[in-house]
Amino acid sequence: MSAFLFVRQGHTILLGKYRDDPRWETLAGLDESRRRIHGRGWTIPASQLRYGEDPRAAARRIAEDILQIRGMTLSEPRSEVDLYEPKRFPGQLHYDIWFLVDGAPPKGWTMTPPPWYADLAWRDPKTPSASEYACDHEDVVARWLKPRPGH
Repeated sequence: MSAFLFVRQGHTILLGKYRDDPRWETLAGLDESRRRIHGRGWTIPASQLRYGEDPRAAARRIAEDILQIRGMTLSEPRSEVDLYEPKRFPGQLHYDIWFLVDGAPPKGWTMTPPPWYADLAWRDPKTPSASEYACDHEDVVARWLKPRPGH
C-alpha cells in the first residue's frame, strides 16, 4: 500500500527525480535497487504506508518529511486498486492499493528541493511521456487524471 501526494499549482503538479541517497529507505521505504529503478524518471512524491499508518498520516509525512513542506492543505485520500503481472514474477498477479491525495502548499511557500532529490519541478502531468515517468508512476498519474463519476 502506498500514498501518493499530488501537490498542485494551477495545472501543474510537483514531480521529482530521486537522487541515489540512502535516506530514501527511511523516508519512503525504498531500498537501493528500488530507488535506482525509480530514480530514472519523474515520480509523484510518495511512500509506502508504515504498519498501521493511516493514509492521511502518510500524506502528511510525505509533505513534511519528504518534501519539507509544513502547513500543507490535504484532501481526503482517494483509494485505487491496481492488478498487474510484475516483471520480477512472470505469471503471478499482484494487487497494489494506492491512496491518492491532493495537496496545496501554504501561501508564500517557495520550493527548495530537499537534498535527496536530484530534481524537483512543477510539471504538467500530461506533458511527460510514459517512458519519462519512473517505474509505474505513469499509471498512477493516469488514474489520478481519470474523471470519477459523481465528482
